[in-house]
Amino acid sequence: MATCSTINLPRHAVGTQHSLKVWQFGKPGTSPKIYIQAAMHADELPASLAAAKLLPRLIAADEAGKISGEIILVPVANPIGLNNVNLRTHNGRHHLPTGENYNRGFHDVSNDVLNAIDGKMANGPEADTSLVKAEVARALAAATPANEAQALRLELMRLACDADIVLDLHTDSEAQMHLYLDQDHWPQAADLAGLLDARVVMFARASGGGPFEETIAWPYVRAREIYGADAVDLPLTVVIELRGEYDASHEFSDFDADALYRFLCHRGAIAEDAGLQPEFTGIAAPFSATDTLTAKAPGIVVYTADIGQVVKKGDVLVEIIDPLSDDNMVVDRITAATDGLFFARSNQRLAWPGETVGKVQGTEVLDHRTGKLLYD
Repeated sequence: MATCSTINLPRHAVGTQHSLKVWQFGKPGTSPKIYIQAAMHADELPASLAAAKLLPRLIAADEAGKISGEIILVPVANPIGLNNVNLRTHNGRHHLPTGENYNRGFHDVSNDVLNAIDGKMANGPEADTSLVKAEVARALAAATPANEAQALRLELMRLACDADIVLDLHTDSEAQMHLYLDQDHWPQAADLAGLLDARVVMFARASGGGPFEETIAWPYVRAREIYGADAVDLPLTVVIELRGEYDASHEFSDFDADALYRFLCHRGAIAEDAGLQPEFTGIAAPFSATDTLTAKAPGIVVYTADIGQVVKKGDVLVEIIDPLSDDNMVVDRITAATDGLFFARSNQRLAWPGETVGKVQGTEVLDHRTGKLLYD
């Protein structure tokens, strides 16, 4: 039966303490293990809303004995960030005491794992995958956090590190539905993209900064690089960007919860008919084919293209307006560097040099998209 437990985090200040609420369904330690968390960036509230809508359906499925394996749901993955409210403005993306992005700097145990499995592999994919999972869990259990935010990251990794499927629910600023996942899971993961009606799927691995889903997969990625792709199973770790931060509605959250539930049915985690499988009709391409629109001058952001618009290379998508300019109010025109889909933009209408104000998804890798691809 479904159980709910509480994980207390170390206190950051006298008299205060944050905690994680974790729901568990099915039989612990059985496969498939599915891990779902929401709102690692705590101001991305539609993610928690979708998780809240999914929760009663999972409870009902568990009570009916339909859960195959184990499902873990964390509807609020960042209770610390929920308190990041200053002058009626919520900033749940960064840890205020340190300035760190909550979804960066997850603990990489891949070196410890590779050392631990050296000389113990070649017992078959099932046994070798179990070995890697055990060593990942052991390394994370031995890690010691330096502060509350690090403790939060470690607790989430400990919950998810041995899962077969990890779904990390986020939102962008203003956007259409899009996903990040490892290319080795494509096109098999088109079932998830189709059910969610995603417009863009980006293939991401080692994007920089140590985000949750990539760090969870990293020990398995490295083991496969050494021992071969057939040596161990690669967990399906996915960031699901549920449109934009302000898209908190019953209509969207009901749709998203239903899509996630049907995905669990389709993957055999819930013994129930998944229904019709919608076809994915969007763009699937490397993350390095994503053009990030960056302001070169400060000013007011005016979009000259709408989200969801198909654009051509050279099209002007954004104008930056300086209301104090003496001769020309338009101090910057930002153009698309590729043909593609204008699928995301900022809800902040004040720009400064270097600020990312939009994204266009193309299909061809862009020469300037190298190194760290994620921004903080």
